Amino acid sequence: MMRAIDAALERRATVYVACAASLALGLFFIFIWTPLPWGWKGIDGYDAISVDLAHGAPFPTVHLVWGYAYFLAGFYWLFGNHPAVPLGAQAVFNASIPLMLYHIVRREMSERIAIMAAVLVGFLSFNTVYASTQASDAMCTVLVVATVLCLQQGERLQRIVYVALAGLLASAAYQFRPNLILLPPFIAAGYLLFRARVPGSLMRMMVFVTIFAVGAVPWIVRNYRFTGLFIPASTHGGVQLWFGTLQTGPYRESWLYNPRAAFEFPPVDYTSIDELPLVITGETFACNDRRPEQADLVYWTNRDRAPQRVPATVGQDGDVTALVPAQPSPTAVDYYFETPRQAHGRPATIVVSRDHLGDLDVDGHALDVFDVVRMLRHVAWQEPLDPGERDFDHDGRVTEADLRHAAALIVDDRSAPASVADPVSKISFDDAAARIQFVDGSTLTVDRRWTGDITDLRLETPIVDSNVSMLMNRSRPLAALRDNGDTEGSRQTDRCQTVINVAANRVPYRRLPHELRRFTALAWDNIRRDPWAYLVASAGRAVRVFIIAGSQDNRTAYQFSGASAVYGIGRIVSLSFFALLIAGVWLARARRFRLLLMLAPIVYVPLTICFMLINARYSMTMQPFVFAFVAVPLVTALDALASRARPAAVQSR
Repeated sequence: MMRAIDAALERRATVYVACAASLALGLFFIFIWTPLPWGWKGIDGYDAISVDLAHGAPFPTVHLVWGYAYFLAGFYWLFGNHPAVPLGAQAVFNASIPLMLYHIVRREMSERIAIMAAVLVGFLSFNTVYASTQASDAMCTVLVVATVLCLQQGERLQRIVYVALAGLLASAAYQFRPNLILLPPFIAAGYLLFRARVPGSLMRMMVFVTIFAVGAVPWIVRNYRFTGLFIPASTHGGVQLWFGTLQTGPYRESWLYNPRAAFEFPPVDYTSIDELPLVITGETFACNDRRPEQADLVYWTNRDRAPQRVPATVGQDGDVTALVPAQPSPTAVDYYFETPRQAHGRPATIVVSRDHLGDLDVDGHALDVFDVVRMLRHVAWQEPLDPGERDFDHDGRVTEADLRHAAALIVDDRSAPASVADPVSKISFDDAAARIQFVDGSTLTVDRRWTGDITDLRLETPIVDSNVSMLMNRSRPLAALRDNGDTEGSRQTDRCQTVINVAANRVPYRRLPHELRRFTALAWDNIRRDPWAYLVASAGRAVRVFIIAGSQDNRTAYQFSGASAVYGIGRIVSLSFFALLIAGVWLARARRFRLLLMLAPIVYVPLTICFMLINARYSMTMQPFVFAFVAVPLVTALDALASRARPAAVQSR
């Protein structure tokens, strides 16, 4: 057995066997069986986007980068909607990784280690599993390995063309996974720090980073034309950062159970995009092939109550669009569409504000959690409060009964005002804090020294969709309460001549940049409250990115037949790889191998994404290089066993 292994590590043909094994496994996972529960479809919506792209639609979002979508779209355009074709191509590209890794490792370490690394990645790579689904990870890994190979070739052959090609490949990789946006500068900084004496280092790194930047320009320009804003990567980083800041302390295993997750949605509709016009959209209602052919948008603000009329564009498919000029923050904008035969109902309201954490109801149009807090503080400590429309029983003052009814109206925002059930079990207070306890066991606590930010409210939520969570992210228009819940108003209209589904800034090029700003603000608020806990959690995630954790919780990890066994095996294997990686780096350094090009991705990935919500899937970009270092202790151990076997064989003679 030892002789066979030793002989295999001496033959380059073993590398081609590893490539063939990778291809065979990839095709097996595509056409026969895969441990991934979502099958060919993938998990990020690339399947639907790429089919639309193949039919000529523009790229529709900044939530994802466009590289992988266009990769798939090319196959759909050529071969039709047959996912097996691009997945088969992914398996072929993935099968090139053992060969590329072999050429990298044999020049940085040794021939035997290179062959072992190729075997490991060919037979054991998780990337091969993900080649069977429409997710960007598998192809991104191919591009990153090719980038490192070209950089190495550029140094070895002293040819700048390889370095330029590496820059192009790196820019393509960043269009598959946006977290790679800083990888070229990171590699360049390490290269100049540790290989500054290598002739031509500065010139090669300048070319590498410059070509990468040039390759990134089309995406940045497209984003600016799409949104009017500078977005160098994607907007997804904001929500991932927010989730990462929730996954701290006792909630390190899952952010879903952190009570502060209730702050995810705002109590009233608002946008922080105050530098661009508001985009108001709707759809004309069709019945008996009748649609209104023209419409106007009528709007006014709390700064200028005079109604303004703007012509709307009505598309052939019935979509209606109108623009409201950019408004300063904070401003409340009321709006509705009017057609020649439509008598409008109640106007909708959107608030323009960059105060993500404060009271967004700048014109007092809605009953929300801030009203409940003010009522609670009035009941507890007699803070001044104008009863106004909060005096629900019309006795001229705000009492606990009004407070309970206000909470009920928000928690149950769909029932008629007179029929909402009281969700409050107890209201209590002392000199330091006041609290509302709900019948489901959730509580809202307001400190007497409250700053006015919604995130300074203290929540306890024993269940996910609790009453206190609904209190945080719902509201009721006061005008609807005056009309006893009639949201349409009393005027009648010809339904065939109405505009429905009216909303403001819900188009992706307005909504997604706003969400980036909102979630980033929420994330920084979480960090400032307990920076040490966040740093500890981030350090833990930097290690966890190497390890498959899994969970039996449906909301934490995908559950499928045999999930427990699959996650358990994955955990054992990934822990073993991680231990061998640490040993391999130590041995490689001791043997004075060149580590920079292979170690850079391994350090970069966890270092730059540990601050966000992550899982072991994100480690696939660096996994081939992990196998390179795993090969070091394995080959070292095999060589040690072989050296012991030789003297024993000689003595037996």
